[in-house]
Amino acid sequence: MLPVFKLSDGPIPLLAFHGIGQDHRAFEPLAAALEGRYAVYAFDLFFHGAQPAKVADDVLTKQAFREIMQEFLSQHRIERFSVIGFSMGGRFALAVAEAFSQRVDELVLLAPDGITVSPWYRMATSTGLGRQLFRYLLKHMPLLHRLGQFFLSVGLLNRSALKFAENTLSTEQQRESVYNSWVYFRELQFDHRKVSELFHQHPIRIRFFVGHFDQILPVSFLTPLTRRLQAYELTVLKTGHNRLIEKVAKIL
Repeated sequence: MLPVFKLSDGPIPLLAFHGIGQDHRAFEPLAAALEGRYAVYAFDLFFHGAQPAKVADDVLTKQAFREIMQEFLSQHRIERFSVIGFSMGGRFALAVAEAFSQRVDELVLLAPDGITVSPWYRMATSTGLGRQLFRYLLKHMPLLHRLGQFFLSVGLLNRSALKFAENTLSTEQQRESVYNSWVYFRELQFDHRKVSELFHQHPIRIRFFVGHFDQILPVSFLTPLTRRLQAYELTVLKTGHNRLIEKVAKIL
């Protein structure tokens, strides 16, 4: 079971999944704004939070995650609910909506990861050799920094993404968390055709929020899924990646 924190009260359960390097507290501004309307249940994902959940396997499968969420829903006697995810948490929110599509009323995705798979992510996690190289680079940060500067100079990496990576990997603890998260979550991937067909069968309100200045997970990263959806709502806010939750809290 993942650590979960009830941040607000309301008639509609809202399951919330944070981004990389965060914990449940990332949703406190949103929960305050939704008080009385939604009961926000914010999770600490694996390798995050003060007391991270223990992992039993080398990789988190969709089925294993479904069982974790089923246990939570049964324990809290939740039948119908909504779900929200930011950045990496979007991958988890989408996995919940896919697994429980017949029970989800609303799916809210904030600059979600997992729709467009970054070539860097695929390279770092899809093979044993890639994972070894990823681990090596995280243990030799000067080399990783030089590579980042090189990729920036030849146009393979933008400055915002490089800055985000440097901030996310600034301490040994952060680097360990990023490595474990990327590798452990690598099987949470989606067949956009199958997911869209599921959403067509069930009346889920789907809402996307992205930052106009976000170069980490820009609006274009939604296209593989949105082009297959019959209906969805898209809001583009004048912000970057990191402040998106607090911006959405003001309008949701």
